[in-house]
Amino acid sequence: MEAWTLEVGVGELLLDFCMVGCCLIAGTILRRFVPFFQTFLIPASLIAGFLGLLLGPEALDLIPLNTERMGAYVYHLLALTFICVGLFKTEEKHSWGVVNLGYMQVSIMLLQGIIGLGIALLVAQTLVPDLNPAMGILLPLGFAMGPGIAYSIGESWTAYGFENAGSIGLTFAAVGFLIAYFWGMMMVNRNAQINDNQSVPTYIRTGVREAGDYPVGSFQTFSGAAVEPFAVHVALIGAIYLITYWVTVHLASGLQSIGLGAEIPVLWSFHFIFANLIALATRRSLLRGTRGTWMDNQTIHRLTGTFAEYLIAASIMAISLSIAIRFVIPMFLICMVGTLATYYFLKWTSEMVFKKHVFERFVGIFAEMTGTISSGLALLKVVDPDFETPVPQELVLSSGMALTFGFPLLILINMPFTLFGGSTSGFVIVLGIMVAYLLAVAIAWYGYVRKKRKDQASD
Repeated sequence: MEAWTLEVGVGELLLDFCMVGCCLIAGTILRRFVPFFQTFLIPASLIAGFLGLLLGPEALDLIPLNTERMGAYVYHLLALTFICVGLFKTEEKHSWGVVNLGYMQVSIMLLQGIIGLGIALLVAQTLVPDLNPAMGILLPLGFAMGPGIAYSIGESWTAYGFENAGSIGLTFAAVGFLIAYFWGMMMVNRNAQINDNQSVPTYIRTGVREAGDYPVGSFQTFSGAAVEPFAVHVALIGAIYLITYWVTVHLASGLQSIGLGAEIPVLWSFHFIFANLIALATRRSLLRGTRGTWMDNQTIHRLTGTFAEYLIAASIMAISLSIAIRFVIPMFLICMVGTLATYYFLKWTSEMVFKKHVFERFVGIFAEMTGTISSGLALLKVVDPDFETPVPQELVLSSGMALTFGFPLLILINMPFTLFGGSTSGFVIVLGIMVAYLLAVAIAWYGYVRKKRKDQASD
């Protein structure tokens, strides 16, 4: 994978870190003082990303941000984020809300994939003959799965002739973020439960807490006289990422030895899955019981948030505007139809399945399936400021279920290249398999709802 072999000097790395950091500070200030950003709860990292894109070489060329390096940072930050997710201790609850939201997420991933690939195939056969139909598959990667996965898998397709797929995936993700916050907040403001945005707590709108209102962010599980606790947590994440690299390298060597060297780029695009599994195994084996008491959940949460902030900012800065403009028509069609389908499907299923907290679940899952889980939680914070409903925890836990059942989709979307050499017939076959997969999920979901309906009648 090019992100592993990309040569970056120490000076370039530090300057990039500083410039992205400065954009994050500027984004935080803009969120603090600009009412427009407060109204739609636009996160500082998203503001920072578009600010860097505007000031970078793709627009005004005022700061020396390199889009290729930004893409590489997105690739690595994705794995670091998934390591934190694997290390985080959660309560294993599979409640009515968790399971149904999980089914909704998997269904949307498939629905977006079907719509995106279907439109891309149609456009490629009629309007833009040189369009790679795989562009349509980037819709669920950018919307439902996030910029890191969209870039990681899209970049691996360059080995099969789909140039700039990683940048296109990031463009889809950027559009998804805008939809999540702008459309999401319009839904929130139209909702009868909260018509006045002034009722939102001030610190949520501005992003800055007042003195005396500082919650505990983490606990020190080591003595500072011996070692800084934060440093130990960072070291653990680094050690797991090193093991991830070692495992992936040896798997790649194994593929090469059996004549499957062409599959190596796809293997490297799944490095975040390996990172998550190794982190999960570390927590459940080496760090189980009293051996893991030194690992502070709040510190892991802070690190997850930090990596995510830089990932989102860098993902916007890595967008190639020239590529986005070149394919603006098919991308617009895919995003428009995909957004409408996501909205109406989630609205319909939320009203059909749930009897309580319907709007909270709908707006949360809509924002997550167009942005990230952070987008969903941000909008939930508006309608449920104190997180008194079970919906925030349901969103977090259902994401794990969706990742499990959605993993076959990650394998499936690579099949047009790995099995069919990028032929049109290969994309058509994969489209048919996705339709069949969606039907199977719908049948399983219907069976679950029918079986549990009596027990959950009061939900």
